[in-house]
Amino acid sequence: LSSCPTHFVLCCLSVHQVEVESGTESVLLPLKVPRFPWFCIFRLLQVDKVEWMDGGNRTVHVNQNGHNQPEEQNWLYRTRTRMDENLLKTGDLSLTLSWPTDEDEKTYICSVYSRKGDVLMEKQVWLKVKVQQVEVESGTASVLLPLKVPRFPWFCIFRLQVDKVEWRDRDNRKVHVNQNGHNQPEEQNHLYRTRTRVDENLLKTGDLSLTLRRPTGGDKNLYTCRVYSRKGDVLMMKQVQLKVKGQ
Repeated sequence: LSSCPTHFVLCCLSVHQVEVESGTESVLLPLKVPRFPWFCIFRLLQVDKVEWMDGGNRTVHVNQNGHNQPEEQNWLYRTRTRMDENLLKTGDLSLTLSWPTDEDEKTYICSVYSRKGDVLMEKQVWLKVKVQQVEVESGTASVLLPLKVPRFPWFCIFRLQVDKVEWRDRDNRKVHVNQNGHNQPEEQNHLYRTRTRVDENLLKTGDLSLTLRRPTGGDKNLYTCRVYSRKGDVLMMKQVQLKVKGQ
């Protein structure tokens, strides 16, 4: 190994762009290292750690010695990321991020470290998240923020685990809560009380759409629906941007 470099950095200058719609189950931030540098250079230099960070210097995912380290993640990403645990053999350093929202729209940096702490490689990926837009005239009787879960994931995956469906606005105010198939008006913010409706039969239908009555300019907002399991895990998430015209 004396002829091998002791410090080698492969820096990918171009920023790869990935686009996804909010409400998609997951998005892949791709990083597959070509066979030559991975097997002939990096593995000989004894890769110790692969780390994904976001543009705000928050830890997104860490894999050390082939093992994921969830305790090192920022809370924003906990339970939402996945990497190939066999990456030391495959060279596939791609990151899977579950249920992307507009808050995930940013740059992500993957760094590969040697056991000496040297950076062997770096690459950046820009994630763009598209949010569904709904437009309505002020004074309209009601507006629908649509969210109909496809039959397969709802009936085969979510239905048996769902505990709560919750809509919130960008300011984290509770717009509507349905728990165990029953609406919970006492949990709503006063701005939305008596003005919202969801299908009380949603556990059977998978229709999580929110109806908002008498929309005004003050309702122009970003609305996020989260579906929680009985353990409190987020099973799915989607955002809808409401624009109210005439104000």
